[in-house]
Amino acid sequence: IILLTTQYLQFQSTCTPSDADSPTAMSFLLPAAALLEEAMDHSPYNPHLKIAAIGIYSTLHAADRALTIYQDMGVKQIQLDSCSYLILPTLIRGGLYTFAIKLSSSILRLHGATSKDVREYATRSLRNGLLLKAKEMVTFQREKMRPSLQLLYSKGLVMDAAALMIPSDLVSDGSCALKPRVKPSAASLGAEKGYCGGDEDLARAEQLAIDADMHFNAPSIIHEASQTMNCVDESVFSDNRDMTVNNFEILHRNSYLTQKEVVTDSMRSGHMQGLLTHAIMATGAANAPKKGKIPKPTEETTYRCQSLHHSILRVKEFYKEIDDDVGRILWEGCSQLCEAIIVVINGGGDSNDTLAEREKSATSLIDATVQLVQSAQKAFTSCYSAADKQNPEAGKRVCQLLPKFVVPFYVLLETTASLLSLFGWGKRKRMTKAASGALANLALCFRDLLSDMLQAMTQ
Repeated sequence: IILLTTQYLQFQSTCTPSDADSPTAMSFLLPAAALLEEAMDHSPYNPHLKIAAIGIYSTLHAADRALTIYQDMGVKQIQLDSCSYLILPTLIRGGLYTFAIKLSSSILRLHGATSKDVREYATRSLRNGLLLKAKEMVTFQREKMRPSLQLLYSKGLVMDAAALMIPSDLVSDGSCALKPRVKPSAASLGAEKGYCGGDEDLARAEQLAIDADMHFNAPSIIHEASQTMNCVDESVFSDNRDMTVNNFEILHRNSYLTQKEVVTDSMRSGHMQGLLTHAIMATGAANAPKKGKIPKPTEETTYRCQSLHHSILRVKEFYKEIDDDVGRILWEGCSQLCEAIIVVINGGGDSNDTLAEREKSATSLIDATVQLVQSAQKAFTSCYSAADKQNPEAGKRVCQLLPKFVVPFYVLLETTASLLSLFGWGKRKRMTKAASGALANLALCFRDLLSDMLQAMTQ
């Protein structure tokens, strides 16, 4: 009865008219959440009540409470692959990046351990003459576990949110559960992992390139994205999500990411992280000019610029797959900053290659990026005006944009600034050097966009 009642309230919330005099969706969802809380107190081991509560709290953007209920369910082992879809997107929309990374890492470890166990037990079965059992285990690993959809999604999520992880948000207990601190402490961008636009990025990029060769490591998403190009084929992945746990839903069904949406979002992460890695490694191989002459190209700089160029082409081909207008604009801005990096390091490839020509070309690309950031700001503010008070959709969108597009753009902005400083066009010369002035203008425009996002979060 409780489940039917809460589903009816959820259904009524979706039928709410948009005029101000009508009851809001919140007035239906809050009583539904209260009913489920009371029911869980009387029946603490009923999984259907907890799954229904997670769905309602996800709709209410109460990620903290949804996470607590998910932890109380005791999901572990193979259930991580089949039931983590209930909470992972909610953690990102709620800004709980550290806990999303922790859960995704558990999924990666599960698949790594399963792969080792299958090899061991399949070998034992062959030695004991159980050929059919060995075949079943190998087939299960090859067709279900290795191409797992949740494994792919976890890789992309870890790569996206790595720079936003706050280690102090986690305290370890005997059960290795995730426990949010009462007063989480702040941490700098890229405190332990991920790109942050600092000096440590080059070492992290080199290590990431090594880790990407292992299928069950998160960086391997870069290789998977580079092999798909602009064609997103979700059929090659195995959707192991157990949707039957929602069979109690009759009047209202919660929506979850489709298989294509999961694959597309994961490929986006792979393309973006590949772009960042190639841009950082190309910048790290750049040589400073001497006596006003362009540096001689080396085999390493040429190779890394070519790799970055191919990554830019893949990113541009994936452009149409991004459905968020602000994200799409920042995505294009990232590719233009990378083109500026190539121009500064390798020139335009013509016979009239000089430092002045490189600066002119880079300035043109950066100015175009300024216009893109201004367009992104207009697109964002047009959706959330100052009159929208306490709009949870604004906060949800900012939490999604931050790891996917905002942080990567900031990293490329800092990487470009480091390269310009190497060529003598640092921020101190923004009044005399066109490239430096253009980059300073870009930083100010980007700051304005971040200010608008912060304002939307605080409304």
